[in-house]
Amino acid sequence: MPMRRTTGGPTAPGHEDPVMDSRPPSPRARGFLRRAALVAVVAVVALIATPGAASAKGTVVPLLDCVLTNGDRTWTAVFGYRNTSGSAVSIPSGPRNKVTPVTYGVPQPTTFRPGTHRGVFTVTVARGAGPMWHLDGTNLAARLGSATACPSPTELPAEGNSTGVVIALAGAGVLGVVLVRRAGRRARALEVAARDGARVPSHPLG
Repeated sequence: MPMRRTTGGPTAPGHEDPVMDSRPPSPRARGFLRRAALVAVVAVVALIATPGAASAKGTVVPLLDCVLTNGDRTWTAVFGYRNTSGSAVSIPSGPRNKVTPVTYGVPQPTTFRPGTHRGVFTVTVARGAGPMWHLDGTNLAARLGSATACPSPTELPAEGNSTGVVIALAGAGVLGVVLVRRAGRRARALEVAARDGARVPSHPLG
């Protein structure tokens, strides 16, 4: 049996029932919310490289983290990989795991741990189009003109270790989070101003 609400007289000041505003967000607020979502997507894309297309993918796919332009007119491609299985996978050098042209040698790993690993090895290009990593059914080409550029302060150790690259990419992710939060605060300010009829400040919220 439904309960009936009884009232004991007028509500005391300061104890009024809250009223929910059901009005839809203003166009400007919706625009800022869309921008916040876009920034979040860009931040994720900066941290997660896209594997190359292939006719038959395996459990391990190559990743191109970024490319770094050097001062001697060469450029360096930074590779990683993603293992979607729950255990380490061994793929020896050969048709299923090779870098072409063969002049780049055998810089790639042969044991692939579960998860995503970045900056695993590098290939420095003096001339030509760039290297291609053939791994477990995926062919991933590194091209200077189309690949994501490494952040300018990135420094790679001589052995191609990924420490500098990982730090730089993590910094890009932190920046994306900060931008998302700022855009969210801006959108909320627009909502409040629209309800109160106040003028929205022109300077960005910190």
